Amino acid sequence: MKRFQLLLVTTWCVLAVVLSQENHQAIAKVASGQPNIVFLLTDDQDVKLDSMHMQLKLKKYMLDEGLFFENAFVTHPVCCPSRSSTLTGKYTHNHHTYENNVAHGCNAPSWRENNEAKTMGAYMNKAGYNTGFFGKYLNNYAFPQTGVNVTHIPEGWHTWFTLVGNSRFYGYTDSNKGGAEKHGKDYGQDYFTDVIKRHAVSFIKNATSSDADKPFFMYIATPAPHRPATPAPQYANMFSDKTAPRTPSYAFKPGDKHWIISEGTPQMDNATIKTVDDLCLDRWRTLLSVDDLLEEVVMALQSGGVLDDTYIFYNSDHGYHLGQFNQQGEKRQPYDEDIRVPLIVRGPGVAKAQTTPHIGLNIDLAATFIDLAGGTVPADMDGRSLKPVIMGQVDTWRDDFLVEYWGEGGPCMGTEKVKPPNQVFLHDCNNNTFVNLRTMKPTDDSSYILVFPNDNAPMDVSSANYFEYYDLTQDHWQMKNTFPNLTTAQNTAYQSRLLKYMTCSGQTACNLAPTEK
Repeated sequence: MKRFQLLLVTTWCVLAVVLSQENHQAIAKVASGQPNIVFLLTDDQDVKLDSMHMQLKLKKYMLDEGLFFENAFVTHPVCCPSRSSTLTGKYTHNHHTYENNVAHGCNAPSWRENNEAKTMGAYMNKAGYNTGFFGKYLNNYAFPQTGVNVTHIPEGWHTWFTLVGNSRFYGYTDSNKGGAEKHGKDYGQDYFTDVIKRHAVSFIKNATSSDADKPFFMYIATPAPHRPATPAPQYANMFSDKTAPRTPSYAFKPGDKHWIISEGTPQMDNATIKTVDDLCLDRWRTLLSVDDLLEEVVMALQSGGVLDDTYIFYNSDHGYHLGQFNQQGEKRQPYDEDIRVPLIVRGPGVAKAQTTPHIGLNIDLAATFIDLAGGTVPADMDGRSLKPVIMGQVDTWRDDFLVEYWGEGGPCMGTEKVKPPNQVFLHDCNNNTFVNLRTMKPTDDSSYILVFPNDNAPMDVSSANYFEYYDLTQDHWQMKNTFPNLTTAQNTAYQSRLLKYMTCSGQTACNLAPTEK
């Protein structure tokens, strides 16, 4: 009997120690009342062309456990401007990163002077969070023309592990806490998605250790599925029986779209079709490594005893097209393939395996994180917190928003040689500059697009030289430009609304009241 009592006491002592450790691991949330937040951002991931369907772990850990935004969009369909909007919560015309090059604001001195102290990292740091950045920051990071090198760590980030330049999987340099690290082509040591994974898991282990005293915020930005879309060797032969989705707009030659589509894009031949198919499969394959990263992050949060106290967001910097309107794998267009993105959230108070029709934008994320952290969203942010939507407490919500894009290069630049050699694929030029009023109402699901002959900023509505309009209730794949059918009253109403967005600044002005209930 005494032996049993001794065993019982010993068992309870061990259990008490374990429970004490678990409680200590969750101290950040318990002590401050602030949840942990993990933000996972992919690069160039579409939502309309089946990429998410290949991610079984994304379904298991996010879709089945959280809320999916059926209508999530970005406000700019290319990397650096979109990421700048995500970081700052501002439209492009307010953060002034217009294109992917330094000359037009990408990671330029003007970005550091005017925006870097006002990103989500800086605000989450001020809210008392332990912050960590892992992966791709902005195109051109630490390139000589930016005026900084790998020692530059933007304000607000306690842990800093980022890529020098644009997305790559092998043969890159990273900045690890301000020190340069060169990587080669060994999968076990260098595959960038996996390297990010190891750093992220290590951060979580440290952030949930017994001496941790802060909630944490993580920004994880993978290179996948961006070109060159190099898959991990164990996934290199997956999906070999599949092709890129043959949507109604695939290989479709329109005659009523702006010049770069109607005149600058040749009809795809068999060689180009194969190029697009190969790229599509490699994109899906790279996302399997993102799945692995997500799983290990979730497992690390669970092991640290903080999974139930943590919000996880999954998103992409923009969408992608793969053969739509004969355009090879790219983005940079105003159509839904390029601006729709995955947006999923799980965490405390979030309904499981649910969807919402409310519009979620990349400019909303910074405000959302600050709001969840208990902070005050800065008035100069253009986005608004998604917290009411996430918690199922939304009353009125936006029913339209702005997409804006400034084309890169001269009228005949930005070409890529496509086999056979006599074909040229034109993916961008300065007369690919456009704005898009994307409307989503019960009676109006549409895109109202103005195209401009140059890449001047700000855009002048009076200089628009091409117009497009699509009623997506009748034309889901935006194949028929029906702008000529708009009445004068309709055109005036759309253009008036569009102009308000093009000149807006701050939460009030950039979140126009819905015109329908």
